[in-house]
Amino acid sequence: MLSLKADPATSSSTSRSTTKQSTDMTLSPPPRAEVFLIENRLNPIPTRATLELTDDNLRCTVKEYSKWVEKALGISDLRSRLQADEAVVAFDFRRDQLKIKWLKQFLNAGFSVSEGGSRRWLVSLVYPTGVMALVEVVDGWDVHSEWRRALPGQRAI
Repeated sequence: MLSLKADPATSSSTSRSTTKQSTDMTLSPPPRAEVFLIENRLNPIPTRATLELTDDNLRCTVKEYSKWVEKALGISDLRSRLQADEAVVAFDFRRDQLKIKWLKQFLNAGFSVSEGGSRRWLVSLVYPTGVMALVEVVDGWDVHSEWRRALPGQRAI
């Protein structure tokens, strides 16, 4: 199975996260997986995160620095918090209040999620662009299906 990891040398010196192949990130079925937060669908800048599904909540914790995530969270010290190994939560939504839409753009391996009037987050179970995405989708189809069953929502848009 393919996996990805952020390159600390480039991700800490720029506002765009840069990734390369590694063995650190593997696709996992619910309740926990390494994922990518995506800035927007037109320019899918990925930021590594961890997604965790419990009986009551869907929680996403940021794992690498990204200027757009720092801005979205309304904080100015994301880099120092991550360097201090502090858990930085992007969102923690009640499972019974989730608004989820699975996205064709990420070959049904990505979705938008929000709760009530909260910010809408884009999450991808695979690296969101290029050949890597296609390979990971094909390689991890069963795992993607498990996440889609665990997080029912509107079908791909």
